[in-house]
Amino acid sequence: MKRLLKYFGVSWMAIKENRGRSFLTMLGIIIGVGAVVLMTSLGRGAESLILGSVTSLGSDLIYIMPGSPDEGLTGVITAMDRLKYRDYLGLRDVDFLNDVTPFLVYDAVLVHEQENEKAQVHGTSKGYTNLMNFFPQRGRFIEDFDVDAASRVIVLGYNISDRLFGDQDPLNQEVKIKGLSFRVIGILEPQGGNAFENWDDMVFIPVTTMRTYLFGVDYVQTIMAGARGNMDDAIIQTRNTLRRLHNIDNPEDDLSKDDFTIMSQAQAVGIFTTVSSVLTIFIVLIASISLIVGGIGIMNIMYVSVNQRTREIGLRKAVGATRLDIMLQFLIESVTLTVAGGLLGVFFGIGTSYLLSLIIIRFQSMWKFSVNVEAVLISVAVAVVTGIVFGLYPARKAARLDPIEALRYE
Repeated sequence: MKRLLKYFGVSWMAIKENRGRSFLTMLGIIIGVGAVVLMTSLGRGAESLILGSVTSLGSDLIYIMPGSPDEGLTGVITAMDRLKYRDYLGLRDVDFLNDVTPFLVYDAVLVHEQENEKAQVHGTSKGYTNLMNFFPQRGRFIEDFDVDAASRVIVLGYNISDRLFGDQDPLNQEVKIKGLSFRVIGILEPQGGNAFENWDDMVFIPVTTMRTYLFGVDYVQTIMAGARGNMDDAIIQTRNTLRRLHNIDNPEDDLSKDDFTIMSQAQAVGIFTTVSSVLTIFIVLIASISLIVGGIGIMNIMYVSVNQRTREIGLRKAVGATRLDIMLQFLIESVTLTVAGGLLGVFFGIGTSYLLSLIIIRFQSMWKFSVNVEAVLISVAVAVVTGIVFGLYPARKAARLDPIEALRYE
């Protein structure tokens, strides 16, 4: 133990005598460890934000999207017209579902007198506020009779209302979309943003009005509903109803034959968690390249250091130092550099992540600063291994020097 402490002392003296070189040697490790800690910290913060946004909507939600499960996101885009408005009407009669709600989304410019605002227009129905758990602050939301009559009425998000009308009372006033007048019937309570969208910057009109006046289509982009009772029973009934409406004969229950996808809230969370984990691993692997680069830098510097300290090595051997003594001295010096670089990298990564989190919170209040402890420990462990692996060759070279030749070295 005393010998190891002695080696650490000698190594530390060598590092202090060459501060500039030592810092440049550690720089690759600092960047590598810092990048791993930073990226995993931001990744965990993003994952927490998105999962929090998704789970806050409740665990009983069912999403129905166009395209079979085998088609994935491609099916949602290319098979958009497979989910019809009549599917929404048919699903309203399913006993295991409540608040069945269709969606059509359209980006438009809203005009009121001299003011105009870009907004995301949602064509939907009465059940939307129950599913999303927010309600009008003033006025009312879309009702079934608005949908049945394709009324030109509109509900404004809090921010859109404030920017268009200012101090005026928006209720029963008109805004124009594509030259068509819509009567304001409600103002939503302030919601702020979540990981996906900001409801305060949205407006809502009846889905039939969207189809008739803005989109001119017979399909809807998504249908969402709440499960009444058992989730599995609700999904089975929904699937059977859609197969009947789409004339799909599928007695073997082969989901790839369906032209729609049904997903529960729990499945959506599970898929996102899996994707997030894969992305985190991928990011860490990329960031770890800096650790390898740093290790190569340490090997090169230690190799040069051996050449520069050849006479020192000869003197130590002449007074009784063994090969193991010399090898341990240079190996411990290499490990000391990587451990110091790793710790500095951890502080750099955490500090940078914290500063970035403060900036993100200004725009996204639900963001939370988080440190991935596992990533910190693994990064430091990898730094130590890097020091051992890349310091081994220079240390062995130093240990094998002939003491007589070393003393003659100029």
